[in-house]
Amino acid sequence: MPSLFRPGILLILMVIFLVTFLIFKFWMTGWVVGSDGLGYYAHLRSAIIDQDFHYANEFRDFNPHGHGVPPFDATTITGHVANKYFVGPAILWAPFFLAAHALTHLVTISGYPVSADGYSIFYQLFIGIGSIAYGVAGMVILYRICLLFFFPGHALAAVSLVFFTTNVFYYLTTEPAMTHSLSLFSVSLFLYFWLIDIGDRRVLSALRIGLAGGLMALIRPQDAMFAVLAGLEWIGLAGNRQSVAERTLHAGLTGLVMLVVFLPQMLVWKIIYGSYIHYSYSDESFFFLQPHLLDTLFSARHGLISWTPVILFSLVGLVWFVKKNPVLGGSFWLVFLIQWYLNASWWCWWFGLAFGGRAYINCSAVFAVGLACFLERTGSYKRLVTVGAVILGVWNILFSLQYTLKMLPYDDPVSWQMVAKNQMVLLNRIWEVIHDRLTGTG
Repeated sequence: MPSLFRPGILLILMVIFLVTFLIFKFWMTGWVVGSDGLGYYAHLRSAIIDQDFHYANEFRDFNPHGHGVPPFDATTITGHVANKYFVGPAILWAPFFLAAHALTHLVTISGYPVSADGYSIFYQLFIGIGSIAYGVAGMVILYRICLLFFFPGHALAAVSLVFFTTNVFYYLTTEPAMTHSLSLFSVSLFLYFWLIDIGDRRVLSALRIGLAGGLMALIRPQDAMFAVLAGLEWIGLAGNRQSVAERTLHAGLTGLVMLVVFLPQMLVWKIIYGSYIHYSYSDESFFFLQPHLLDTLFSARHGLISWTPVILFSLVGLVWFVKKNPVLGGSFWLVFLIQWYLNASWWCWWFGLAFGGRAYINCSAVFAVGLACFLERTGSYKRLVTVGAVILGVWNILFSLQYTLKMLPYDDPVSWQMVAKNQMVLLNRIWEVIHDRLTGTG
């Protein structure tokens, strides 16, 4: 295998590319923590800087770019500003925040004053780096999952496709303060822990999947639905070599640990809303009897497959994977179908300002397995598949760039004719820059 495509080399290249892009993005826009990220980040900033859970100043004073945040002048029955966003991202970001806080004070002491308000340059960059770190760790876990079933070459190629040809690329480079890199990490961690001991569960294993399951729920509530896999194992449909008593014990431990890990969210709900259990998306609903099943996959308004067509090949691969491993293949299909139905039933099935079907990034491990199986089954067409993968990768990166540069509508359906035209414009511009640099005419 060429050295460039060894896992370690590819990983280093990914990190260098992502951090470089992050710095460039901050230089161009002046922000990394933005959009929904402001709501997730408010928990962390308020708790450490203000030492409270009052978010009025976060949403009023630290939103210079006018991103959508909860209203700062409307309070709950406890006198707090409502914050519908979950606390999991804040918990995962905490080490990076503290490092930024320490560096900010160190630089100030050295005679270069930087505001320690939680939003200055080091905080912004370190939160982005934190999300990148979790996202890259998630990609490593994807690779480890694929290695359970496939040769290293197919596993690495599948993970590379997830990175370069899906919207994972966009949310790791352009909007890292959204939850999707953290969601990819936590769900993949749960699936890996679940897979490595399936059918031969032990107490430590049950505790691990409970920890990862609780983390999933803390980050994005819909991710908790992946825990249905532990339920399948409990009733004997996914790995049944243990007794009912053993499976019940392990399922109980998993559920208990998930509950303990989820306690921070319940405490924050109690502080803000006065109740340990609260539906914070109070004015946003699911319409389970009217799901937009086809729209969420194929619509020009952020459809999963229409915006990231590589997913179609992944789903074909998942069909083949069922033949290879009926129990696990069926389990992967189940969790994907659950996410499909949930996303299609959400009132905003296109998920607002989004590059493609961002709510499906939590299924990245499932997609990686499908792609690895597709690559395995099409091995005799390796050259054709490679050319197709390169085309999809270039298309996705340029498409992401279009969205970043506001060449496309953020919240409305795109015109595919406009997308194709813009792709050619970008390719031509990139070629001109390269030509000018090589010839010295620029």
